[in-house]
Amino acid sequence: MGLRVMITGGSGFIGSHVSRSLVEHGHEVINLDVKEPAAEAKWWLQPVTDKITYIQGEVDEIADVFSVVKNQKPDTIIHTASVVGPVILEGKHNLAIKVNLIGTLNILEAARIYNIRRVVYFSSIAVLPGLQYEPVDVNHPVLLAQDGPGERFYGASKVASEAYCWAYRGEYGLDFIILRPSAVYGLGQVFPIYIKPMVENSVNGLPTRFKTGKEFPRDYTHVDDVAQMAVKAVEISFEQVQDRVFYIATGQPLVTAGEVADIVKELIPDADIEIRSGLSEKERIEMRYRGVLSINNAQDQLGFKPQYAIIRDGIENYIETYRRYISEPDN
Repeated sequence: MGLRVMITGGSGFIGSHVSRSLVEHGHEVINLDVKEPAAEAKWWLQPVTDKITYIQGEVDEIADVFSVVKNQKPDTIIHTASVVGPVILEGKHNLAIKVNLIGTLNILEAARIYNIRRVVYFSSIAVLPGLQYEPVDVNHPVLLAQDGPGERFYGASKVASEAYCWAYRGEYGLDFIILRPSAVYGLGQVFPIYIKPMVENSVNGLPTRFKTGKEFPRDYTHVDDVAQMAVKAVEISFEQVQDRVFYIATGQPLVTAGEVADIVKELIPDADIEIRSGLSEKERIEMRYRGVLSINNAQDQLGFKPQYAIIRDGIENYIETYRRYISEPDN
């Protein structure tokens, strides 16, 4: 029998893919978001739209959160809503507190009061400081004597939210699972991370130019694998989970933006992509916490099997999905 799952930020990139996957696995979905799905997310959700209840609201408004939880009576909450862009938070770090941290506290408090069976919290690899070892497992420290979260206010808001998940578990026995995704890509992604303009410009016959970034590495994770992990985190029984923190990644060696460009040009022979060597200042800072990520505990405890561990397969899927999206008259 399916569960009633409330997802915050279900209109967004990751949230929409998670919502569709939940419905396809037999669960009911309630989407709490400030806005309805935009064009790409709306298209992606078409097959399941009638099975998702959309409710407009803000996670940092406790009345909105309590109202939905009280009236909709979800079994589980997946919390994806946050201000994601580190650039957005530059000079506006109060947003990290207001939306990312207070929003999480509101979700945890609602879960406590209304006896929610589990909270699945979407964190980020941005909680990591400069890496101390690789592969990076879930026991890697996030706070050191001389270093802290690599993404400053964004990373700090995620660290604080993770800490409050533990506090609610220790004080009230609240069950939670923390997921830390890495460089998520696919139809509907907002942040380019090089791969979006390479794929979408090339499909549309447009050139793509980057002044720097050829050597910048990431563990690019396909959004379908993120959705798979979220569903498993919802469905797994209490007895099967020992850990509370899991990375959503391929676990493979990192892939550079230059390598992504080569794959796109292989799959789209007339793609016009140029990417130069060198790293921006921000990329040099970010390099400190980019490393091979261990997904061993996710495989062992959640049964996670990345469908797109090979980056070429994921990019090929992205290209095919984007072509289907733009081929429809309304798009």
